[in-house]
Amino acid sequence: MSVNLQKFIQANGLSMRSAAEAAGCDKSVIVKVCNQTYYEWQRKEADIIALLQEKGHTKMPSDQLSISTDVLVKTSNVDRFFQLADSLADPDGSLTSSLGMVIGTAERGKTYAARHYANKNPNAVYIQFIEGSSRCQVLRSICYQLTGCRPYSFGACVSALEEISRLGRRLVIVDEADKCPLSILEMLRGVNEVCQLPFLFVGEEALKGKMDAVPRLRSRVRNPIVVFDPLTISDVSVYWSMAAGLSLDQAMLEKLFRRARAGFRTLSNDALALVRIANASGINTITPAMLDTLGA
Repeated sequence: MSVNLQKFIQANGLSMRSAAEAAGCDKSVIVKVCNQTYYEWQRKEADIIALLQEKGHTKMPSDQLSISTDVLVKTSNVDRFFQLADSLADPDGSLTSSLGMVIGTAERGKTYAARHYANKNPNAVYIQFIEGSSRCQVLRSICYQLTGCRPYSFGACVSALEEISRLGRRLVIVDEADKCPLSILEMLRGVNEVCQLPFLFVGEEALKGKMDAVPRLRSRVRNPIVVFDPLTISDVSVYWSMAAGLSLDQAMLEKLFRRARAGFRTLSNDALALVRIANASGINTITPAMLDTLGA
């Protein structure tokens, strides 16, 4: 009987990263195999499990349910996000209009997709804007992600970013960019031009209004702007299949969909809670009664 890699990793108390290190491969390979998107993933899954067993990780998965928090469901939202990010990060692509924008209501999965892309792509980095940050603090955060150092002054930060950009195209993803004051968005536009450094701004709908209000910002935004649509019942089904290995019936999917209110974060939190309830009950499936215990 074949062994599920995701459950094998969890049974041995490993993270995706530590499993990748033990198997001598990149974390992205482990994630793709678990998501069944790796070419000939079944063969690679068996190879990785054999390597992990050789390193002493021999505990086999039990019948208990498990949930993977590393799963990225390739929704149409995520596909559009990745296509835009790829175009900005492309070393042979144009740097004209090299400010990207991804917008959508909270909980749609924008942050998860942004972090996943940055972890997967060595030429992309992720920062989250913290309200109240100064221009220099923002640049120091970007420098740290790109170079491993935090220059003290604004000018030193710009010089460091110019230097790293000469070595190759790098993409900076700025999350919660809707909270950025216009002065910081303008500053990042200047860095984009001076350092030839593309940016991908991620935030709620207010971000578009801020960018549209300033022609020199709006004119540099690459089309298409990615708008994160609400989750669909199909997305819920795929999430449960990939994250927990379960095929839920239509009635259960509809209940989970209504509870999520189109939000990815609620869907994920509910999944974690339901799996804990199922395991505590000694049941290897999800029932309507379990869902009722979560309340409204």
